[in-house]
Amino acid sequence: MTTYTGIKDEFQMVLKKIYSSREIDAIFYVLINFIKKWTKVDYTLNKNEVASNEDVQFLMNSLNKLTKGIPVQHITNRVDFYDMHLFVNENVLVPRPETEELVHFVYTQNKTQHTASIVDVGTGSGCIILALKKLFPESSCVAVDNSSEALDVARENALRLNLDISFFRVDILTENFPIGSCDIMVSNPPYIPFSQMDSMPRNVVKYEPHQALFIDDETPLLFYDEIAKIGKKVLVPNGKIYFEIHEEFGDQVVHLLKSLDYKNCNLGKDMQGKARFVSAIN
Repeated sequence: MTTYTGIKDEFQMVLKKIYSSREIDAIFYVLINFIKKWTKVDYTLNKNEVASNEDVQFLMNSLNKLTKGIPVQHITNRVDFYDMHLFVNENVLVPRPETEELVHFVYTQNKTQHTASIVDVGTGSGCIILALKKLFPESSCVAVDNSSEALDVARENALRLNLDISFFRVDILTENFPIGSCDIMVSNPPYIPFSQMDSMPRNVVKYEPHQALFIDDETPLLFYDEIAKIGKKVLVPNGKIYFEIHEEFGDQVVHLLKSLDYKNCNLGKDMQGKARFVSAIN
C-alpha cells in the first residue's frame, strides 16, 4: 500500500544527489498537479491517501527518467509560463522565469500601445510572443525561428491557446528577414558561451537544444549584432528593441546598440539583481 507521501519521500531519497530538497519538492508537485490536478494544499490534505496503481506507475516511471536528467517538463510536455499552459518537448528550450520577467519588462514599457506590431526573433516554444499577444490582444504578432521543429511547437501552442500569430522559418544569419516593419522587436537569443557548458545543469545540457542555448566564445554577441542590425531596417522611427542577455555581457550589448545609433539604451535587472535585459529605441 503506497501513499503519495511515501512516493514523495522516495523522490527525495533517490534524487538528492542531483537536485536540492526544494527542487525535488517542486518537481514532485509538478507531477502531482499533472496527474491529480492537486495544488500543494490539496497534496497536504490528501498525502496519506493510497495511490492508485496507475499513479504509482506514472510517478515511478517519472522518477526513473529524472535520474537520467530528463527535465520534468519533458515528462509532462508542459510548462506554465505567464498564466499559460505551454506544450514543450526536446526541440525547444524550457521557458525560464527570467523570460517571464522579460515579457513583463516589455509590457510595462508599452502597455498604452494597444495596436503595436510585435516581432519575436528566435521564438522557440513561442512563449514570449504568445504572452505578448495575450497582453496586447489587438497587436499584430509575428515570430521567426530557424528551427522547423521549434516552429511546430510554437504553432501548436498558438493553436491550443487560440492566439493569432504569424510564423516564419528563417535563418537570420544567412537569409533575408521576412518582415517589413514593426513597432517592437524582442529576442532571447543563444547567449551562453560553449566554455560555460560544464557548469550548466546536466539535464539542460543533455536534453535541451544546444543551438538555442550556446554560442561560440569568440563571437558571444553574434545574434545581438545581427538582430540589432535587422532592427535598424525594420523598426519604425522610435520603435523599441528588447533583449534577454547573459549577465556578463550587459555592458557590451548596450555598447553595441549605441554603436548602431540606438537611443535610450538601458540595462535592466531581474528579480535576482542580475543584469538580464537590454532595451533601446530606434
